[in-house]
Amino acid sequence: MQPTARQVRISAYKLIAAQVLVAALMMLLFLLLQGAQAAYSALQGGLIAALPNLVFALFAFRYLTQGSADQARTSFMRGHALKILLTIGLFIAVMRQDDVVASALLTSYIVTLLAQWSAVFFFKH
Repeated sequence: MQPTARQVRISAYKLIAAQVLVAALMMLLFLLLQGAQAAYSALQGGLIAALPNLVFALFAFRYLTQGSADQARTSFMRGHALKILLTIGLFIAVMRQDDVVASALLTSYIVTLLAQWSAVFFFKH
């Protein structure tokens, strides 16, 4: 049985919530291991992974149940483009900061991104 549009949308938002949770856990880990500045950088890295996914989800599911297939495809493509641009923009903005801990930022980004890839194991319909 195919999942409904509502189930797909809820799963996407659960995944984004899980990514934010992973980002928070990474922040706590870096706070314990390396201090406040590394923790802040880790949080930023995690949010760089999670926030563009939220933007994508908002656009991708806009016309999932209503509108034409062309509207849904266009919305999906716009969401994907915005996700990429937002990710690049957030990385540029954060890396311009003087006190960013790059290793914490990138580690948290990668771990939070991996949480997205593991979704197939956790969100079965």
